[in-house]
Amino acid sequence: MKKWIRIKGVAAFAVITAVLVLFTFLFADRLVKKAIETTGTLIVGARVELADADLSFFPAGLSLTGLAVTNPDAPMRNAVEARRIALSIETAPLFFRKWILPEMSATGIRFDTERSRSGAVAGKEKATPPLKPGEKDGKTFSLPSLDMKDPRKILEQEPLASLEEAKKIQTDIKQLETKYKERIAALPDEAHFKAYEDRIKALKSGKSGWKALLSKASDLKKITDEIEQDLGTIKTVKKDLETDIQTLKTRVKALPSLARADYDRLEKKYGPSATGLDNVTSLLFGDAFKGKVATAVKWYKKIQPMLEKKKTDKNAPATETKEEAEVKRIRGKGIDIAFTEKRPLPDFLISNGSLEVEIPAGILAGTLKNVTAQQPLVGRPMALTLSGKKLKGIDSVALTAILDRVSPKTAGDRFTFSGTGIGIKPVGSEDSLRMQGASAAVTGKADISGGTTLDADLTAKLTQVRFATSTDQGKLQQALSRSLKEVKAFSIQGSASGPLDDYDLSISSDLDTILKKALKNATQELSVEFGKGLQAAIKEKTGSAFSATGSDLGGMTALDDTLAQKLQDGKNLM
Repeated sequence: MKKWIRIKGVAAFAVITAVLVLFTFLFADRLVKKAIETTGTLIVGARVELADADLSFFPAGLSLTGLAVTNPDAPMRNAVEARRIALSIETAPLFFRKWILPEMSATGIRFDTERSRSGAVAGKEKATPPLKPGEKDGKTFSLPSLDMKDPRKILEQEPLASLEEAKKIQTDIKQLETKYKERIAALPDEAHFKAYEDRIKALKSGKSGWKALLSKASDLKKITDEIEQDLGTIKTVKKDLETDIQTLKTRVKALPSLARADYDRLEKKYGPSATGLDNVTSLLFGDAFKGKVATAVKWYKKIQPMLEKKKTDKNAPATETKEEAEVKRIRGKGIDIAFTEKRPLPDFLISNGSLEVEIPAGILAGTLKNVTAQQPLVGRPMALTLSGKKLKGIDSVALTAILDRVSPKTAGDRFTFSGTGIGIKPVGSEDSLRMQGASAAVTGKADISGGTTLDADLTAKLTQVRFATSTDQGKLQQALSRSLKEVKAFSIQGSASGPLDDYDLSISSDLDTILKKALKNATQELSVEFGKGLQAAIKEKTGSAFSATGSDLGGMTALDDTLAQKLQDGKNLM
């Protein structure tokens, strides 16, 4: 009789099975832990560490303890930590290499925590280390200069076009005076005209016959022609002189206008003004808003590749010939053929998850659903919710995120945030502008279409606002402090729009309008005071130069008088 069961075969199978089971029980947890750390490190680009992994079989599940994911941009900080993550696993899909996790529970989740040692990976570019508590980043909060400078000190460093012109006029007068003195010296002088007079007297005396008279007439005409020629030369010099004198007078007359232009320029540049306070909101909150948006966009880009499974391009050209493929073919190695499934399942899916997130203010509870890179197979988008109430310094806060990749036509992501009673920490500088605290009600949303274009809006209503008194004793600073004491509430609007790689930011509030109105009167009063001082300083600095141009011009006028006298002397001879 044949034996249907071979004892040796059963024994061998039992031994092999026992060894496999023993190996699994002894080493499965370590293998899972190593696999998670290695894969996570490759994905994140920084060290991912796990304190312990516990794989159970009855029922199938996995428990992870002490997960720490390093921030690749700050290796001494963890981007996220989780105290414990418990996962239930469907057994059957594992035979098809599909990880279907119906339930997940994550507790003790914390963000941006400190590490005891660097989590940088060898070969990765080193990031800038984070600032230590109390350490400054070199940026300082400051307002534009609000108070006026001493006009005399301003004029010590600022050139005056009117003064420069006055000095230029003086130089030109001296040069022209020298030039015309030389020309006048070359003209007929008193002795020259006296010679003409003597010649004329000589003609009048002597013989009186008709021949003598004809000779005298000829000589007289010759003398007259010479006198007229000399007078013509004098007239030419006098005309040139009068033209230059008129030009100089016009320039001298324009000096007050130039002084006024100097005043207008310096008053605009140095006069007390609220310019620069048009967007105090940006000074107070701009850097924080910019930083939060940049951080959110950075992490969105990191998780974005995990939302969709990359598809193989069937139309891609082959990189090797059929002969090469046959040579490289290894016996027993084939290809995976995916047959039509009755119930298609993604390669990885977390159906339902509960979250417990720890923040400095307390604990946020939430849910995480449909986590997979193959949403079309699930038919539902990934959804995240987080909320908390009666936290430390926060009355309530809620966050939702819908990451939709179910259909390419409707693909898009939407985030919403709301919070009430959020305590705002002190911002600003004690010597310029500092808000000591406030309570905010915040609402915000962000839509990312096609995974590339951002459209985000934020509104914050601040109440119980408290501004500190500035330590700067400047008049406008004190006026600003008095105005801010009356501000108990204001609203802030922020937006970010455009491509994720080059989006535009804007932030504004009604605080800017409040301050602008409050400072208007104080600025006007100080402007009048500054204007009077500046006018006096300009007059003091330019007065002597202006006066000198007038007296120097008198010397040119004297030369004109000399030429007039020469003309008169010549005419008297006619």
